[in-house]
Amino acid sequence: MRKLKIFGRNVIELTGAIHIHTSHSFDSETPIEKIIKTARKYRIDYLMITDHNNLECRNEKSVKESDYPKVIVGTEVNDKQLNNHLLVFESDKIYTNCDAREYTQKYHEEKAISFVAHPSEKRACGKYRKYEWTLNDFSQVDGLEIWNFLSSWLGKLRPSLNGIFMVLFPFLFTGKPEKENLEIWDRVNVNGQRKAGIGSIDAHGTPVSFGKFTFHILKHKLLLRSLRTNILLEENTEISNRSILRALKNGNSYIVNYRRGMPYNFYAGISGLNGKEAIFGEEINFAPGLKFYFRLPGICRIDLYRNGKKSDFVKDEKGFFEIKEKGSYRLEILRYGRGWIYTNNIYVI
Repeated sequence: MRKLKIFGRNVIELTGAIHIHTSHSFDSETPIEKIIKTARKYRIDYLMITDHNNLECRNEKSVKESDYPKVIVGTEVNDKQLNNHLLVFESDKIYTNCDAREYTQKYHEEKAISFVAHPSEKRACGKYRKYEWTLNDFSQVDGLEIWNFLSSWLGKLRPSLNGIFMVLFPFLFTGKPEKENLEIWDRVNVNGQRKAGIGSIDAHGTPVSFGKFTFHILKHKLLLRSLRTNILLEENTEISNRSILRALKNGNSYIVNYRRGMPYNFYAGISGLNGKEAIFGEEINFAPGLKFYFRLPGICRIDLYRNGKKSDFVKDEKGFFEIKEKGSYRLEILRYGRGWIYTNNIYVI
C-alpha cells in the first residue's frame, strides 16, 4: 500500500494478484496458506482466489483470519465445452451444466462482479487446447482480462523447440498482452459499454512429470512477482473486499508488470484549467486546456490511445498529452521495449 496525491487529491494505492488457483482446483496442488505467506513476503495487498467451479477456499482458516493481504475468494466457471471461462465474485452460487449466456446473465442479475478470463487465446502447439470466449455480448460482465500470464506463456510454448527455455526463462516470452485481447477490450469500450481491464497471473503451480520425477513450473511464488492490478481508492475509503472489488469493477486501476520494475512514483490523470480532474475509470467534461499528465520513475515510451487507436506518443519520465476532443483515453507504457503499465480508460465526455 502507498499513499499518493494526484492533482491535490489524496488516494491510496493497493497492489494485488488476480486469478489464483489453490489445492481446491483439480489442476493445482498449492495450499492457500502457502500462497498467503508468499504474498505477505512480497507486500501484496490483496489476492483474488478463483478455483475451478467451487468456493471451498472460503472455509479455510487462513483465509478467514487474513487481514493482510485481503483474500477475496471467487470462482472460475466454464460451460459444458470447457470454454467461456468467467471469474466471478460476490456470489454464493456455482452455475454448471449450462451455457455461458445463461450464467453470465444469472450472475449479472444477482449483482455479482465478473470478469471474462483470457477472452482470446492462441496456441503454438496443438497439444494444448484453447479455452475460448465465444460470446460477442459483453454487456452482462464487468470487465475483461487483457493480460493473462499463463495464457500468454502457453500460447508460445512448443515443447520440442523452446520448452526448456520457456520453463527456465518464462518472462522472456510474455513481454506484452496479446493484441487480440486489447482489440476486444477497446472495441467494447468504443461501443459505450465501459468495461474495466484487469491483469492476472492464472497461477496453478502446474505439476509436470519427467520420468520418475515430478516438478512444478510457473510456481505461485514466481508469478506473484509479475503481473498485478493496482487499484486507487479515496484516502478515507475503508479497505475491504467490497471496496477492492468496486474499484476493479469501475476501472479505478492499472495493470503493471513488476518484472519490468516497481511503479513506485507513477501516477497519471486528466486535468483542466477549470480545476476539474479525473483518474482511471472516471469521466470528465471536455473543455479547452485538458491535459493527460503522467509521471514515471524513469524515461519510458508512453503511447496515448484514444478510442482504441494510438493517437500520440512520447519518450520521457514526466509530461502530458493535450486532449483536443472527446473520447476514451488510456496509456500504454513500455520499458526496455516491453510492456510495463497499461491503464484503464478515462472518459472525456
